[in-house]
Amino acid sequence: MNALTRATAIVAAAFGLLAMSLLTTDSRAADPAPAASADGKASGTLTVNGKTTKVAFAYARSVPGFFDKNTKDVEVILSDVALDAKALGDEFVRIDMAKNGKLHAFEITIDASGAPISTSWRHDGFKGPTPSGLSSADVFTKKVFDGKIVDGSYKSAAGDEFFGNTYAFDVTFRAAVAH
Repeated sequence: MNALTRATAIVAAAFGLLAMSLLTTDSRAADPAPAASADGKASGTLTVNGKTTKVAFAYARSVPGFFDKNTKDVEVILSDVALDAKALGDEFVRIDMAKNGKLHAFEITIDASGAPISTSWRHDGFKGPTPSGLSSADVFTKKVFDGKIVDGSYKSAAGDEFFGNTYAFDVTFRAAVAH
């Protein structure tokens, strides 16, 4: 991993930890968001420390813009198992599922222009912290992004490493965006 990519990953991980620490008990206790559309499909693989998992499910939902609350971002969750409304609406449920080996997922936040702005892993294969953020070397291809459907692919650069963990993703997805 080159120095710029490593620095980006470390900053993104620190930002992710900071964002999680700023959440209050009240926000975590709020009713989960409605379930995203169940008609999403995903294909491809997530590889962590040599273990490869196939993804089959894609969920997408509109969320307030990260950088501009007056715009809408789209959160895409790609997973190896079907998720219920509670898991879709609460990242802490997904984190617990992953810690218990019941979920292997890759999450992508796409801004209003159709560009990815953040990624997160939910996977028990990481030893220590999980990467979040993104690398400019990763390749995102947008086919449809019209506020109703998100359709695209995302592939990591070769040889990504984070705190001694190796990882890669090569996924394709299509899902209706829940509002």
